[in-house]
Amino acid sequence: MSTISFWIKNARNISLPQSALPCLTAIILCIGQDGFLWWLALPILLGVCAVHLGMNLADDYFDFKHDSRIRADINKDSVRARMEKCHYLRREGDEEYGEKATVSQLGWAIVAFLAFAALMGGIAFVAQGLVHGWQAAMGIVLYAVIGLLVGINYSGKPLELGFHGFGELVVGLMFGPLNMMGVQAALTGNIFSWEMLCMSIAIGCMVTNIVYVHSVMEVDADAQLGKMTFARLLRHKKAMILFIAIFAIIPFLILALGVTLQWWSPWYLLTLATLPMSIFLIHSTRLFTYNLPRDDTPRWWMGPMGDWEGYKKAGIDWFLFRWLLARNICTFFCTILIIVHLVTL
Repeated sequence: MSTISFWIKNARNISLPQSALPCLTAIILCIGQDGFLWWLALPILLGVCAVHLGMNLADDYFDFKHDSRIRADINKDSVRARMEKCHYLRREGDEEYGEKATVSQLGWAIVAFLAFAALMGGIAFVAQGLVHGWQAAMGIVLYAVIGLLVGINYSGKPLELGFHGFGELVVGLMFGPLNMMGVQAALTGNIFSWEMLCMSIAIGCMVTNIVYVHSVMEVDADAQLGKMTFARLLRHKKAMILFIAIFAIIPFLILALGVTLQWWSPWYLLTLATLPMSIFLIHSTRLFTYNLPRDDTPRWWMGPMGDWEGYKKAGIDWFLFRWLLARNICTFFCTILIIVHLVTL
């Protein structure tokens, strides 16, 4: 169990809400659809979480192969370096880092997580094949294969998308459309619907902003680390802020469109309660980017911010203020959707 805990922790299980919450939202939105198999919800949720952890470890594997230097030694001012994700790895035969895992052990851990995810997906595959036929079952395979290829190419060859500045967009694609559309296919046998596609794009944009706002704040430090991000790819501050705004506002435009087309109940517009948070995120990130006076003080309407005094003492409050705000926007948006859908069934 200690080995399992070791790998779950180092697979950055703290990031699981980025995939689990959209997955749970998709599960709830599927309630009431034709063909909904409620008992598949748990294996599907577990499978999505296992894929997420496995892909995080795969990212570590390719990242460490690409550059095995300890980033905190390269740039101690970088929060990304201080939260170094590969700290638990050492080179084969190198004992100077103490009791840590080798790259080959990491490889086996990746296989274990993905095998468990495949087992959970296999349950859904068999169930859909028996209930709705082979075409519905093959829809699960389609999303799984696309997700695996995109996930591997996040930092692996041949595309290495993360190393070329597209990592944040890949995260949004995987945790938004591929995640939620795949969940719908696995739960209902419905391979495609405009409603789920649009909602998954909306939530994918919010997830993208969680990692993208990180990159905007760390653009100079990432340049010193040699890490390419979407923010660095854009280069200009105006373009960086523009995309913060695009990812923040698109979800509400999509929601308004869906309500207008009568896809969703007008009660879904309660998610507009998170719009002030999104506008403030744009404004606050702009002030930070241009080094203008700002007040990074959490307000009650921004949601939980953790041990704020502890963050201030650690000198990372400037970073976590906007990162946690982006996380809370996505959390509140999905939570409101879940509650409204259950109440209006």
